[in-house]
Amino acid sequence: MSVASSWWLGHEDIPGGLTPNVEVMEMLLGFEAVAPSRDDLISSLVPPQNFADADFDSYHPDKRYPSQQQAKETLIDFVRQHRMDEPSRWRRRQRSRLERPIGWYLDGGFGVGKTHLLAATFTAWRGPKYYVSFSGLTSLVGALSFGGALDLLQGATLLAIDEFELDDPGDTVLISRLAGELVETGTNLVVTSNTLPSRLGEGRFAAEDFLREIQGLADAFRVITIEGGDFRRRAFELNHQRGESVPLGDGAVRTPLASLLRELGQIHPVRYRGVVSQLVGVEIYDASQIVSQVDALRFCSLVDVLYDFGVPVRIRGVNLAELFPSSFLAGGFRHKYGRCLSRLVELEMTSGSTEWNYESGTGAT
Repeated sequence: MSVASSWWLGHEDIPGGLTPNVEVMEMLLGFEAVAPSRDDLISSLVPPQNFADADFDSYHPDKRYPSQQQAKETLIDFVRQHRMDEPSRWRRRQRSRLERPIGWYLDGGFGVGKTHLLAATFTAWRGPKYYVSFSGLTSLVGALSFGGALDLLQGATLLAIDEFELDDPGDTVLISRLAGELVETGTNLVVTSNTLPSRLGEGRFAAEDFLREIQGLADAFRVITIEGGDFRRRAFELNHQRGESVPLGDGAVRTPLASLLRELGQIHPVRYRGVVSQLVGVEIYDASQIVSQVDALRFCSLVDVLYDFGVPVRIRGVNLAELFPSSFLAGGFRHKYGRCLSRLVELEMTSGSTEWNYESGTGAT
């Protein structure tokens, strides 16, 4: 079950996910959760705040892992080739008839610089382009419908997708079809993931009925494997004693976890960004283990947006190692939960200003 899909449980009477048929003001963390306009959705399709200034020059490969330099050079060449083709529309049309647009798949562990390289590619690219996380893409489809999302994205020469995963059969078919139609109409794809495209969906569901969809998606990509250590410098072993976190500044929001989960259950994930963009910090108190998978996935979706905006988060009442049941951490959504915990560790250590780019291992410029 995807994050966007999980929201629909108990909301079958809300058409389109954006206009509830009730006269109730939807609130999240004390702010009105307003449905974004089409212009809002378009303006959000850019790299997150942490990587807004990322470029190839600020990506410093680790010499111990040659694949990092190779990935950088491959993507630079990819952008350069596109620029060489750019001046002649006739040449582009002829080229599109002879070969499919390219789908590059950046595969590697946490913190090896995948997102930095993705954002750098986006920054250097000339022409219509969009950047979106995988969860953001599923939310976009939920907000606009498949046809509306396709209509919005078609015409772009580049679509950059961060943290690409296929968590359920519905997402497998949905994103395979969307990516396929975009490629066929001239869109190049560059995506990041911790899972090779031929293995997407493993461990999440009985994939036999969807093997054809997964394989078709894998065939659209050329894989770039990036090796290396975790440049984020995180204390990912969460069972170790954590030091005192930086106090939150004035204006931070305080909320019990139970109340937050109830609010998330009433609001479509596409509305999170408008609220989070107004936050200076969040303290979640009276926290305990999240035992509902649906609640846990909604929470992960919120953390992704908080991370994108660099909003400091403090969780009181439970150790982060115990926030999710061990069965969740070992199950089909383990990468999603692992990313959530990793990002919470970083947000626990930040004061609200982006002083370190953990993904690239470089200070902010």
